[in-house]
Amino acid sequence: MDTTVDRNTPYTSRPWIITALSLRFNDALTYREIAEQLNISTSATHKMFKRFRRTGINWPLPDEYTPERLEEELYAFNLETNLPVKKRRPDWPLEFKIRMADLTLQPGACVAQIAREHGINDNLLFNWRNLHRQGLLDPASRATLIPVTVEPLSPPSRHNGAVSPDQPPVISCKLALPGGTLSLTGPLTPELLRALVSELRESEV
Repeated sequence: MDTTVDRNTPYTSRPWIITALSLRFNDALTYREIAEQLNISTSATHKMFKRFRRTGINWPLPDEYTPERLEEELYAFNLETNLPVKKRRPDWPLEFKIRMADLTLQPGACVAQIAREHGINDNLLFNWRNLHRQGLLDPASRATLIPVTVEPLSPPSRHNGAVSPDQPPVISCKLALPGGTLSLTGPLTPELLRALVSELRESEV
């Protein structure tokens, strides 16, 4: 695990912070001993304690300090310039999104509370839940192709050697959907197009 780079990354990349603080203030371990015990670099350990001193947070931690809040405050500024760091949007793993969405679908689950506990924006978690309900949270599921069979039809009727301009084109297709096969044949009318689009949408849910 490479934790040498000093940047504003999601909480899940630094689950060792509180343990490191405890080893230092409760067990009086050195930075090197803490780094060896937690399998992290000495540089990352030293920088974290430097940030901790600069923020003025006390140990033991106040009750209102969750792991998410602690890391957010420790890494909210540039260590060299002391200027605020522009937050970048975390690249949440797909497995994490699905796990969070599953939690929100449990009986009695509170989306806002789950979001706070895991350091996620409420609206973002609502979006993950809605996509998960529709089976669209995984980008791969959105690219699923639906097999379509096109059958040849007899040419349209002609009037004096020309196709009548008032007659809409005729289509015929078969859709292999999860619930069975759908055949559509007839003039290309708005009603037929609406039926086709409706069945395609239903197949994605």
